[in-house]
Amino acid sequence: MPIRYKIFFHFGQELGLKTHVSKGEAWIDASGLNILGLSENKVIPKPDIREVEMFRLHGLARVIRVDYQGGRVYLAVVRFMIGQFASVNFLKTGDLHEMLVSLANSN
Repeated sequence: MPIRYKIFFHFGQELGLKTHVSKGEAWIDASGLNILGLSENKVIPKPDIREVEMFRLHGLARVIRVDYQGGRVYLAVVRFMIGQFASVNFLKTGDLHEMLVSLANSN
C-alpha cells in the first residue's frame, strides 16, 4: 500500500503567497501521481510527468513543482492546514520530491 501524504496543492502556472491552494492527499502508485482533494481528484500518469523541481517559496517553505503534459501542479506536504495557513513538513516534502524525481526519471 502506497504512503499517503497530507498536502496542499494548486493546479496552475504560478504560485504566490496570495494564491488560493487546496487541501488534500497525494500518493504514488503504478498509475502515477494521485491527488485527492475535496473538489478535485486527479491522476497524473507516469509517462506524462516531464519535470520535477523543488524550490523555496519566498524563503519560507519547500514546494514541489511538477510539470506534466497538459499543465503544472504545485504541492507540499503539510503538518496541518487552517484555512490558507499551512505548516509545511520540510522533511516529508523532501521525501515526496525524491519519489517524484525517480518517477519522472523512469520515463
